[in-house]
Amino acid sequence: MIARADAIVVLGCRLRSDGRAGRALERRVAAGVALHVAGAAPLLVLSGGGAGPRPEAEVMRELALSLGAPAASLVLETASRDTIENALCSAALLRARGLSRAIVVTDRYHALRAGLLFRRAGVEVVRVATPPARLARDWPMWLREGLALPRSLAQVVLGRRFRRLPPR
Repeated sequence: MIARADAIVVLGCRLRSDGRAGRALERRVAAGVALHVAGAAPLLVLSGGGAGPRPEAEVMRELALSLGAPAASLVLETASRDTIENALCSAALLRARGLSRAIVVTDRYHALRAGLLFRRAGVEVVRVATPPARLARDWPMWLREGLALPRSLAQVVLGRRFRRLPPR
């Protein structure tokens, strides 16, 4: 049975040096589109500004359209630079539409932290969906996440990043 939500929020990740999506981003978008097509939510929020010249969400939009997602169902969040900002900016987009329930799509190594941060930002997380894991290739990301989780939790406890977004 598919969990139902107001929106599916697909989290971005770093683009390749040529501005194209990497495999992780392709997997995330494909998982989000599959949930949307299956009727899990009417809205697909593509969240990611990133650090490059082109927002991750724009690349994600192209991928989603190529996978059959209707353009009318896509909402782009292009301001965020990290997971905390993904949560804050996506929560603001949802609130502006009177929505609060979301399925968050990210990789398995990132799921715990993303779910916690979205809940802290005020989103009712129905579930965190993950594409199939690739442990052999993703092990460096599991290590990175082991360092990022305590840092994010400290920022949540101290409340610094949840008071306001830094200027862009």
